[in-house]
Amino acid sequence: MRNRSFAVRKARKGWGVYCARTGEPVRVNGREQTGLPRETAAELATSLKILAYIQAEFDQRRASNPHTLH
Repeated sequence: MRNRSFAVRKARKGWGVYCARTGEPVRVNGREQTGLPRETAAELATSLKILAYIQAEFDQRRASNPHTLH
């Protein structure tokens, strides 16, 4: 998930979460995240952004000093 940003857009039926770089719908457990209520789509996009940030931080720390536990 590194360097990913996500966008919430109105879909045909409801709202969807999309990869901002590719424009493709986000998939969670193989299911496209479209047709959602607006609030759910916004919460999912926020959660994905947080997870991407945490993953990037974890990868950066692990690479900078592999002998230190954080």
